[in-house]
Amino acid sequence: MAFTHIWHKLHLHGQKVTLCALVAFLLLGHAAAAQSQKIKSVNKPGYDDKPVHYGFYLAMPLTKYKVDHSQTYADQLSNGSNQALNAKTDIGFYTGLVLNVRLAEYLDARFVPGVGFYSRSLEYTNIVPQDGGEPTNDTQVLQNVMIELPVLLKYKAKRRDNYRPYLVAGIKPGIDMGKGNNGATEDVTELQIEKFDLALEYGFGVDIFYPFFKFAPELRFSHGLLNQHKPVQGSDYSAYIQKLTNHNVSLILFFE
Repeated sequence: MAFTHIWHKLHLHGQKVTLCALVAFLLLGHAAAAQSQKIKSVNKPGYDDKPVHYGFYLAMPLTKYKVDHSQTYADQLSNGSNQALNAKTDIGFYTGLVLNVRLAEYLDARFVPGVGFYSRSLEYTNIVPQDGGEPTNDTQVLQNVMIELPVLLKYKAKRRDNYRPYLVAGIKPGIDMGKGNNGATEDVTELQIEKFDLALEYGFGVDIFYPFFKFAPELRFSHGLLNQHKPVQGSDYSAYIQKLTNHNVSLILFFE
């Protein structure tokens, strides 16, 4: 009896139920179609076909020196000394402009000049003062304000919707606009560095196309090729160093 009653109610309201289901289906179908169209819409089509385009970037590098120790350092270790010299990792910042030139369908040349602010540290432990006092620890901080002139090649994969991964590689000349030392006065002989540098750079990223601009996060590695250590006579800090080279791992945000 109960089953017959339920069936009768469904029969009376069947048309209403069917109509509501049809309306809901049409609304869901329209929303799905609109969402699909939104996803498949291509932002800035033909942007990479331009012969030249411009932009700017912001970057945060993790930076440190690679230290090649001198024979003096090795000799004091062999004589039983526990003095040590190690490089520390620091955070820097650099920013600049982008000039991108299209060479081929999948290849661009990029000139990305900028200015970088770096602070690199060398940690000395168990250093014996010249007056014969107790061994101490000391950290030498070498600060740089660099004008950098990277020239890079960018190899791009085929664009997929609004994404395009790429590889980049090139060289980066740099000029230190400071004194090329740790900021010490002329009568203090601690550490000094060269004013010019040249680095090999390579990395990868992805171009993300938005309606009004292109955004590209990039991870780039930089390896210095030139010895940055400038020997200082009479400096125990300098005597332990044979070679210093700059090494960075940078997260770069491009806006083009």
